[in-house]
Amino acid sequence: MNDLLADFTAVSVWTINGFLVLVYYAADHIQTLLLAISTLLFILSISKEQRGWAVGSGAIAITASLIAPAPVPLFLLVMSLAGWAGQWLEQYNKPANHWNTIRGQALYATAGLGFAFYRNFGLGASIADDPMMSQGAGYLNALIGIGMYVIPLGWLAMLTQSIWAHPPAQGTPDGLITNIRTRGKK
Repeated sequence: MNDLLADFTAVSVWTINGFLVLVYYAADHIQTLLLAISTLLFILSISKEQRGWAVGSGAIAITASLIAPAPVPLFLLVMSLAGWAGQWLEQYNKPANHWNTIRGQALYATAGLGFAFYRNFGLGASIADDPMMSQGAGYLNALIGIGMYVIPLGWLAMLTQSIWAHPPAQGTPDGLITNIRTRGKK
């Protein structure tokens, strides 16, 4: 009886420890989990013509969110949530807004993967060891650091522009826009 109780206790402790490892890992990667949920919902709500591209973009984004250092996981989540907000606000061309979200997220995720490889494999440090290359390494590090913040901010600006400033619709008479903007005055 004592052996059975000891086995049960050991199995219980291992099971609880395994569960706690999963909980701690999930808490540590909450941004990636939220990104995965957002991406999955985005894929399910998109047209079938764009679904394959959305799956690829989402897979790259989730991978980059897992392995890239900050600020990449946070900005990928912000871009995904902003894509949802853009979908909600967009009244003119929802498929174009879908596509902007897919390509913006894929671009930043690819840059984030490059940033992760650059940092994790010590490419900057190996360049900096050479005295002639050390100044270039500092410049390259500055460009990469700036790029990790500028790419998502630029995408957010373009998303805002696509929501609030639309081109004229096809087939719009030439004078219609001028008449609306000037209220019929020349």
